[in-house]
Amino acid sequence: MNVISSIFRNLLGKPVAQDFRDSAEHFVAVLRESGISLTWEKGELRFIDALTERLAGHNEYRDAVGCYLGELLVRNFPGAEWVPGHALGPAVRVGGRHLFPLGWVYRRADGGAKESIASKLHKELGVPEDPNALGYFTDTGERA
Repeated sequence: MNVISSIFRNLLGKPVAQDFRDSAEHFVAVLRESGISLTWEKGELRFIDALTERLAGHNEYRDAVGCYLGELLVRNFPGAEWVPGHALGPAVRVGGRHLFPLGWVYRRADGGAKESIASKLHKELGVPEDPNALGYFTDTGERA
């Protein structure tokens, strides 16, 4: 990260794409230390609901999970990009659609399974293939 751009962003007080990316990368590093090894592969989208549910009681992680989800979309869908200044909050634009990963995480954490992120992703992007056949994490952090 460029020091000058970091200072400039902090003076403006508005997050930009690099801020969301940095948060996502830091989140991945923290979870690896806790035994949950997240990757940047598209298949990780099958685990977002489980990850959100697992961390729902820890409000400090909601933004980080949302940044991770958004960055997964940016890295796995050609042309996808962060749109931080969107009126409804940070968005990821994919193929002309605006998706709201941070908002989706908050809704899932507060609303439970009826606010399935996988269902929203399936509706908007066609992934995961079956939004009812999702992965989850064991108590030790392994995928199942």
